[in-house]
Amino acid sequence: MGRVRSRIPATARALANHLAETMDPRVVAMVLLRNEADAEIESMTERLFLSVERDLQQAREGGELEPVPGAENEQARFGYDTRLVLPAMLTLGRIHVEAGDVPLVRIGREVDHEFVARGRETTRNVVRALLDGDMRDAINDDEYEDFETNLRPRERVAELAQQSLQEGVEAWFDSEDTPDAVRDSYEHAVELSERHQDEDEAFRELLDRFHDADGSDERAAAADAIRDQYKFADAEEADLFETATDLPYFATQYARVGILYEDMLNMYEADLGVELGEGFKRAIVLMVVGAQIGLDDTDDYPEDRGTQLTPVTAELNVAEDRAAGVERIRRIVEAYLDRADDCADDDDHLTRIAVEYIRQQSLDRIEGLRA
Repeated sequence: MGRVRSRIPATARALANHLAETMDPRVVAMVLLRNEADAEIESMTERLFLSVERDLQQAREGGELEPVPGAENEQARFGYDTRLVLPAMLTLGRIHVEAGDVPLVRIGREVDHEFVARGRETTRNVVRALLDGDMRDAINDDEYEDFETNLRPRERVAELAQQSLQEGVEAWFDSEDTPDAVRDSYEHAVELSERHQDEDEAFRELLDRFHDADGSDERAAAADAIRDQYKFADAEEADLFETATDLPYFATQYARVGILYEDMLNMYEADLGVELGEGFKRAIVLMVVGAQIGLDDTDDYPEDRGTQLTPVTAELNVAEDRAAGVERIRRIVEAYLDRADDCADDDDHLTRIAVEYIRQQSLDRIEGLRA
């Protein structure tokens, strides 16, 4: 029998658990700040997509795209489903805190409004870069279900939308006000991420080898290969994480998603000329990896189970039974989130509530794997 998960929403459970642990009255102000930062990110994303829609409308008027049936009298519409922006929201919240711009306590205090404005502009550019990279990966993998539009063909819509965002990213990099280190961090993330993608076929072959194994000895050897080459591979260029490389799947998941967010934070630091703190950066990256396994890979398991090697498909394939595999996934995700919580400052309530929120969501999703 699986555990019975609470019907209380994950958001409420996360906040209640954090309040029970800290008993800090400042948590209320941080929750209000989170709502403000979340609304700012949503507004930024909407404006970016409005710009994409204008470019798509021009492509439609030029005959490159056509409306789906029933949308002949509509303007171009575009949306993209992504979870990428939570780390940017937390970073923007940290900028507000550093500037003294916190709900309930900002009145009567000196607020660095110029720093907040610069932080918002950097965040807008970072969000655009994240969306550009995520769309590019989706297109490379022929995954178009997250592109929402009233135009067709969807594949061409996706390409044009990604190109529209990429042009904005390049304009940011080319601006004389943008330090070279911003582009350097972006290109470093792309290079390591693409290197991981190039190795993806080899990871798929590891899974194929396990499925095609003839007899227990071959299966055991294939399971050992997954463990050695995927689960406990050596980490590259992870200097910030010397104490985290013992975590299962760290090397492969750091190259897959972690590096994107470490360099996202490096882009913030370079553009704003500030240090966000190594603890904060470690917490964000470890939280992202935990979310990738506990949310994305868990959600994608039905599609990935026979073709894609992820921590979830690896554990459920090599485990002696389904229940044992699910339990290992739970322990792995909790290990990442525990480590993220340990890295965050005690008074960094925004990040620690986000970590707990991902924990609660992940536990719900992982429990669903027992079926």
